[in-house]
Amino acid sequence: MDLILSSKKADKTIVEVEGVGGYYTWSSTQFPVLSQKKIAAGLLVLQHRGFALPHYADSSKIAYVCEGECIAGLTSPEDSKEEVVKIQKGDTLPVTVGTVSWWYNAGDTKLTIIFLGESSEDYTPGEYCYFFLTSAAGMLNGFSNELIAKCFHMNKTESEKLMKDQSSLNLLIKINESIQMPNSSNSAKRKLVYNLDGAKPCVEVKNGGHLSSVSGKNIALLGEVGLSANRGVLEGGAVLGPIFTADSSIHLSYITKGSGRVVIVGLFGKVVLDTKVEEGELFFVPKFFPFVVEADEGGIEFFSLKTSSKQTYGELSSGKKSIWEAASPSILEASLNMTPDLIKSFKSKITKGAVIAPPSTI
Repeated sequence: MDLILSSKKADKTIVEVEGVGGYYTWSSTQFPVLSQKKIAAGLLVLQHRGFALPHYADSSKIAYVCEGECIAGLTSPEDSKEEVVKIQKGDTLPVTVGTVSWWYNAGDTKLTIIFLGESSEDYTPGEYCYFFLTSAAGMLNGFSNELIAKCFHMNKTESEKLMKDQSSLNLLIKINESIQMPNSSNSAKRKLVYNLDGAKPCVEVKNGGHLSSVSGKNIALLGEVGLSANRGVLEGGAVLGPIFTADSSIHLSYITKGSGRVVIVGLFGKVVLDTKVEEGELFFVPKFFPFVVEADEGGIEFFSLKTSSKQTYGELSSGKKSIWEAASPSILEASLNMTPDLIKSFKSKITKGAVIAPPSTI
């Protein structure tokens, strides 16, 4: 298996406007595993009143707000109804293929959103392809003024002004204070948004950390597109794992805060990655490969995409769901070549632990 799994920071700038923000991606040339496994990632940064113009893309993804506040609008081609939601740090929002969306920094501080998703139908495997409705790079610019006039029931003067007024726009702009943004909808937020930072953890360990997840159970749309996500927070010295994706899905993670170490083991017990990771980096775990995340002294936080609508992991760690705990003592005795007394001690220690282990006190 020839996969380059080393962690990377975004290396490609799609657009960057001083005082407004930028959009950055991980190129498939520098991180080829993205194109090989048909997944993608993008990072949107907007300053106060920064606005990403309406656009759609050729793949589905999940947005996670790393910092700041945002008003986002989404229009699905299926119903042509704009859903406007206000999202903040910790919120997740699915964006399906072909859905038109726009993003506005509604807060006073910097807005950062990471997008993780699949790219099986992308024009450029491993990289999102965006189609902007307006701006100098907008799709309308490809049509003549005469066609625009006919399509929108305008006269020639009106169509020429429409095209001229947007020709100077960048993909990211700063909204004038005189423009009133649309009001967000609470019903749309209940349907589309799930806050991972404030969710009840599915795993929580004192002095160790916690895990929370979002799937089709929380947001129906995720079940339709076959994606789910989780957020991990590990305190200094704590360890997550070993765990593996047990349903042939793959796991893509973005470090939102802190630093640590990631170890991935592949076929025949061979270590395929043992590296330090830090804020802003992306790392990938192939299907079925067990992995461990160990936090540095200052702790680590990460947002992870799973290419399945279910959060199914096999646990090779301690805990009630551990595969070691489920195994019969005689099977472990034979498989681990240990005495019955050692097996008994081994299983008793497993039952006391969890998939997250706090710093060792030994």
